[in-house]
Amino acid sequence: MERGEKDSWGGVNQLKKTWVSRKSEDGVSPVIATILLVAITVVLAAVLYVMASNMGGLGGTPPPVIAFTPSHNSTDYIWTLTSIGSGRMVLKNDTFVQLKNETGFIITTERLDIASGSHGFKYISSSASGYEYLSAGDFITLDKAYGAGTTITLVNPGATGQYSVLTVIP
Repeated sequence: MERGEKDSWGGVNQLKKTWVSRKSEDGVSPVIATILLVAITVVLAAVLYVMASNMGGLGGTPPPVIAFTPSHNSTDYIWTLTSIGSGRMVLKNDTFVQLKNETGFIITTERLDIASGSHGFKYISSSASGYEYLSAGDFITLDKAYGAGTTITLVNPGATGQYSVLTVIP
C-alpha cells in the first residue's frame, strides 16, 4: 500500500512517527550542576538566617504596655503610672508624648523629659533624684482646659512602638 492510499476500511494510510534516541545520554554538564548546587545552598542558608534572626517579622519583642490609673482634681486630669508590662525598663528620653485634641488634631509631639510644662501637659517623676527611667508612681497631668476625647499617647517611634494611650474622660 502506498502513502496516501486508502486502506480496505476506507481510511487513509498515514506514516507513523518514530523517535530516535541518542546512544550517549549526557545530562547537565558538571560545571552547571556544581553552580546550581552552590546557588541552592546559598539560598537555603539565607532563608535559615532570616528565620533564625527574626528579620522576617515573625516575632520579636512587643513594646511594653504602661498601665495608668486616671483621676482628676479641680484644675488637672491626672494619670498615675501603676505598672510597666513585660518587665522592661523604659527610658524617659526615648519616650515621646503626642497630644491630640478631641478631633484628632495633633497639638504637639515632644520628648517626654522635655515636654513637661508645655501645652498644659506635665510629667512628674515620683523619685526625688529623677531617675532616667519611667517608674511606678510617676504622674502625667493635663490641664482641664482640654475637652473629653483629648488623648496623650506615649510612644517610642524608633524601637518598640506605642506604649499607652491616655484619654480624657471627665
